[in-house]
Order: sequence, then structure tokens, then C-alpha cells
Amino acid sequence: MPDSVFTSGPFRGVPADDAFALAASSEAPVVVDLGRINWPPGLKPVPAPLGGYRPGQKIIGAISANIDVLIVLYTELETSALLDVFTGDKSWTPQRRAQWCGYAHNFAPYKSGIAGIDGNDALEQGLFGYLSAVRIGTKTVALYKSELHPKQNGPMLPFIPVMRQLITELAPSLVITTGTAGAVGPLLQCGDVVVNTAARFHCREHYPDFPAIEKMVAKGTRIANSLTVDTRHIDYAANHFTRLSLPGLAECHARLEALGGYGFVKKSTSAPEIFVTGKNPVPSAEPMATVSADYLTVDDNHDSEGLQALGNVNDTDDAFLFYAIDGIRAAKPNFLSIRNVSEPQIIAPSFPSGTSQSVIVDKLKGIGGRIYGIYQYCTTLNSAFACWAVVAGL
Repeated sequence: MPDSVFTSGPFRGVPADDAFALAASSEAPVVVDLGRINWPPGLKPVPAPLGGYRPGQKIIGAISANIDVLIVLYTELETSALLDVFTGDKSWTPQRRAQWCGYAHNFAPYKSGIAGIDGNDALEQGLFGYLSAVRIGTKTVALYKSELHPKQNGPMLPFIPVMRQLITELAPSLVITTGTAGAVGPLLQCGDVVVNTAARFHCREHYPDFPAIEKMVAKGTRIANSLTVDTRHIDYAANHFTRLSLPGLAECHARLEALGGYGFVKKSTSAPEIFVTGKNPVPSAEPMATVSADYLTVDDNHDSEGLQALGNVNDTDDAFLFYAIDGIRAAKPNFLSIRNVSEPQIIAPSFPSGTSQSVIVDKLKGIGGRIYGIYQYCTTLNSAFACWAVVAGL
């Protein structure tokens, strides 16, 4: 871990001088009320019991619940946006968290490998994360807000074995990892969503317990499955639901426009799109894949960080989760990365000759971070709609 890091908030554990995190933290996110959603008959998400557990129960043994789909959530605002879509109540307050079950199985054996426990309420209580459940049609969906993150909790990567353990215990047929991402390439705009069946690592740290990750980085290996997504309800979401994000996206654009210097960020005038592997992939040379770095990255029109040969969006989680699933010895669930674009490709003029790579990257990250800081909530509404659509089509 770096000597000085953010000790709270969505960038907890990230170096305190990271240009993206500093810029994002300087902006207040636009948060809007969606209002009533006209769900198709029988497909409105409704609360469901999580097995036989009581609301707020601390689960200290192997979890036992009949679950069809597991949706993994990361930041508080991403969780809040999905809850707005799924429950009509966006609050992610201590009172709401207290109604979710805390997942604590085998916390003691893993504790020594978790960096950054101090200051995190859940980890200090011996919780890896929080679980709740909803039903969509005939499918029961577990929602899991993880308090462990690949880029934040040290080189032992406790996120991987804990997720492998949780998924093995729940035995869902599908795992969805979802939330914000940056666009790679010029075609995706704020609010668009990609549904990827593959991910790649883009790492610079050394992980002694997971030497295969370094090999995958060196070879550009994709972790993929061959799941075919039923797109009937994705079409419905694209035609009826993503337009509900437009008022919020317009407010985001107005906020950004007032800052000046962000003319390359397009104002959303039509419903954001949902791109799906095997149906309507993002038009690019690279097959649909999420690029997962172990640090905060952005793409720009000069491909300064070399992301464009790797995938169509960049995040910091999904390849790590796919790797965890790929290592499950029993029946493996299918997996999907459903990511919303919270910042587009950064368009910047050429830098003066001799400008160091670190200066170039920090400048670009500062530009991207401010966009993310403003757009993160409103864009996530659309990946939540896409998550609903995938489950509704099972």
C-alpha cells in the first residue's frame, strides 16, 4: 500500500495524490429522483427473503440461500443508483445497511491479509460486505455490496478468495458485476452501457499469491465465457428506461459546461444505448471486453495508457472477479460485466515534445476525474436497468 492514501470515501486506499481521485472528489455528483417506472407485468423487482436469514443478521457461517443471480456492487453511489431502480428508494444510509445481512464467513482467517481495515465500519465489524435480495419474475437475485476492492486492500488481493467463497456458497447460475467505467475509444458516451462476457487485466502491481495474473497481463489474456444473453428485455430497457436518465444527464452536462474546457463531452439528447456481446457490440476492432486495472486509468485520443487494444471500457474490478469465478472447481456460474460509461474518451491536444508520461497521464486523469465526479450516479441508473433486463430475460 502507498504511504499516504485516501482514508475514506469511494477512493479509500487509493494514493492520496492520485489525479483522478482528487479531481473526482472536488465535484459533487448529480443525484436525481427517477420517479415511477412502468415495469412490464410481472417483472417489477420486489423484495425477497435472503434464505432464512433475518434482516440485519450477521452471517458467520457458510451462507445458504436459494439464489439464481448474484449482482456485485462496489461504491456507495453505484449501490444507491441500483437501489433507486430496483426498489424506488435510493438511500444507502447506516439505517438501510443495518437491514442488510452482513457477510462474515471466515473473516478471521482472512483478516491478516486485508489492508486498510481501520476506518471502514464494515471491515472493523468483521464484515466483508452486505447482502439483500429481490425477486424479478421467477428469479431470486442476491445484491452484494462489497467492502473489499482489488485496488484498495493490498497485494494479497483478499477480494479474490472471499468472492470465490461467497459464490461457491450461493451457487448462482449467473454473477453480474456492475457499476461505473470509463469509455475506451471514441464511440461510447456518458450513460451508454456495455454488457461484456469477457475481461482483461491491466496491472502494474506484483501479486505473489496470484502469479497467473502477471502472466495474463503479459499475454493480454481474456477471461471469458460463452454466455448468450437474451436481449428481449434489453431492447425494452433501451426503448423505455434509459431515457429516464436524460434529465439527470442534462443536469450533469450543464454542471460540467459551467466549468469550461469540456466541450468534447456530448450532451445526451437521445436515450443512451445498451451494447451487448453477440448482438450489437461496440463497433471497434477489439472484441467486447472490460479492461480492469489495479489503479485508476483513463483513455484519451492519443491512447496514452495503451487501453485501446484491450477492451471497450475500463474499470478496477471485473477481471479480478472473473478470475475468482474461473478458479471455482465445482460448477462455475456464467458471468457478465455490465458497465455504464461515467466518462467518455478524453479529447486533449497533443502535449509538447518532451512532456513526461506521468505528467501526461496525470493531466488526463484530472480531466476524467471531474467528469466522473459529476456523472457517476446518473449514468449508473442505466447499468441498473441493464441488470434488470438481463435477469428478466433468464
